[in-house]
Amino acid sequence: MSNFLNEFEERFRTGFLDDLKSILEEVKDEKVYACAFGTDSDFVTLFLAVNTEESLVRHITNMKAQDLCNSKEDEIYYRWGLSEYQYGDTTHLNHISKFLYATDNVLDYKDEMIKIMTKVVKETDEVLFTQFGQSKENITFFVSMTDDDMAEELENQSVIQMTNAQLVDGFLRRYQ
Repeated sequence: MSNFLNEFEERFRTGFLDDLKSILEEVKDEKVYACAFGTDSDFVTLFLAVNTEESLVRHITNMKAQDLCNSKEDEIYYRWGLSEYQYGDTTHLNHISKFLYATDNVLDYKDEMIKIMTKVVKETDEVLFTQFGQSKENITFFVSMTDDDMAEELENQSVIQMTNAQLVDGFLRRYQ
């Protein structure tokens, strides 16, 4: 299965860097606070979702206008629920899903895949962020599963591995 993991790393690195550059260019006048990698409970889909402080304010304002944001808990959900993130709809990571779907028992390699994703995030040079007015140290990176009871546990485990330690505690206490 090492061939699978090697190919996954190559595809993930290329897709993530291409998507990140594209999204950072798109949001260069906004402050990115979160970069999440979404998957499903079988780990056969993968997508990138990014949010900015400014897009969060716009989204919460819109949700309040529709009477869909009525509490502090709602605002916390909109801040951290990757399905609510405003950037990343057309990511290259979506193309990895076909590769993942064609592989048997991908879920068995979830931990190794997260390690690879973490490695790629950590190896991504700060220069990529600063050229678009961002700081990697100020962005919370994590992996989440859509519609799965294990999502919060996965988010908490992955944020510790991927994110600047100064941001981790705030993320881990987000729902308290």
